[in-house]
Amino acid sequence: MRLKLVTFSDFANHLYPHEADYLLSIQKFDKSVNRQILNVLHWNCHNPLKPKEYDPDIDKRSYSYIKTWITQALEKANVDRFYEWLAFTEKQVMIDAILPEEEKEILSYIKTITPSHYFFLRFYELVQHFRDYLLIRVRTQFYKPTNDYLQKYESAYYSSLGINSKLNQAAEEIIRQHETLDADPIHYNDFLQSTFSNPALDGYTRYRAAVRLTFLYYNYREFENLRVVYNELDTLFKTDAFYSKRILANYYSNRAMMHNKLNELELAAKYGYLSIRQKNSDYLFYLANLCGVLLRSGKYDVALKLMNSSIPELKKTNSFYNRIGFVSFYTRTLIYNKMSKNAVSYASTFLDAYKKEIFETRWHLFFSAYLQALLSDEKYSRLLSVARRYNLLTLEKKIIDKTAYMPVLLWYHEVALYMEGKQSKEKLEENIVSSAQTLLVNKYKSGRINELLDNLADSIPVEIAGIRSRIFV
Repeated sequence: MRLKLVTFSDFANHLYPHEADYLLSIQKFDKSVNRQILNVLHWNCHNPLKPKEYDPDIDKRSYSYIKTWITQALEKANVDRFYEWLAFTEKQVMIDAILPEEEKEILSYIKTITPSHYFFLRFYELVQHFRDYLLIRVRTQFYKPTNDYLQKYESAYYSSLGINSKLNQAAEEIIRQHETLDADPIHYNDFLQSTFSNPALDGYTRYRAAVRLTFLYYNYREFENLRVVYNELDTLFKTDAFYSKRILANYYSNRAMMHNKLNELELAAKYGYLSIRQKNSDYLFYLANLCGVLLRSGKYDVALKLMNSSIPELKKTNSFYNRIGFVSFYTRTLIYNKMSKNAVSYASTFLDAYKKEIFETRWHLFFSAYLQALLSDEKYSRLLSVARRYNLLTLEKKIIDKTAYMPVLLWYHEVALYMEGKQSKEKLEENIVSSAQTLLVNKYKSGRINELLDNLADSIPVEIAGIRSRIFV
């Protein structure tokens, strides 16, 4: 393949499937050869394991044209690029440095930006500042269309502000559900659904509603309802309504998590790989989610290679939420690659350094991985000591009624007691079976029981076989 096609293929391979869908929907090429190139590109974006070759006999100028056209089309649709323009132009207005061509840009956008535009709220606020700038300078010619725009969309602006205020309240209550049992934010469901599904609203507000629905449905394990939301998003992402690579990566990661919870592992891996194609501030979070899918799929060596290559990213992040997630999945990845001593050492070092941060954010996730490492490395006495020192069983008991959690720490503790000779086989079985039976009414938790029992079977296979037969009678 000629160098030009290698360069074009590399460029095309970094496009997302939804980008290819959008490009195909807006193309109006007169030349059939341009459509041919775009059709191959579209196929390859959706079928990366069965790619078609680009025709080397097509004039290289056609490939250059398509590359330029794609870049310009996506730049024009990119809401993040528009936000950058907004921020820059607002600064120009506020410091009295706006140039004539920049004024004309604002006036041009006034003719096209409606309340359904993704960043309508921010644009409206820019126009407010611009009107003040014009008024003080008695610029009546530009003042009239600017003022007309603000009056025309004033009610839409304040309505969207009110909705966003309520979205903030919803987020606080939904996130608080992770920390306290008295939060019950399901009453926000109808409001969030109507906000997300309202095409008259700006895209920013709608997507904020979708993100909150994601958290809400995860809290209540309503993944089929979440699938409906994501299927609607899937259609919207084939347009320019919500487009940016950042937003697409977030969508792919969320979709990967959903398919993982639904045990649709091939789809989960597909979206997980898409989510890490572009590195951003949430890259480690997306990577940890993907590695969780790979571990469930038995691809332990692939997960380890991915995580090892991302250690430099771990050192750069300021997000302890993402850092703790990465460390927890990395610990589990070491376990599944038969490197339990390394897993114990790694988790222990992290706990010593960031004890406070762990308990402030994702303590259950971290200690689930840490106790699993201790159990796998046969450090039973140390496991019991860690559980006692940090009062883990009491903490877990307080949250266990919430649908997001399993009695992971309790079960690891029970096995450690048994292996240390501090508990009989009968008591071990009774404690695990009784706690498991309360989980069977929850579809999601009942599916997780087998996975957790598989982890314990590495230590006590015969006993777990008996426990499994009693639970699934």
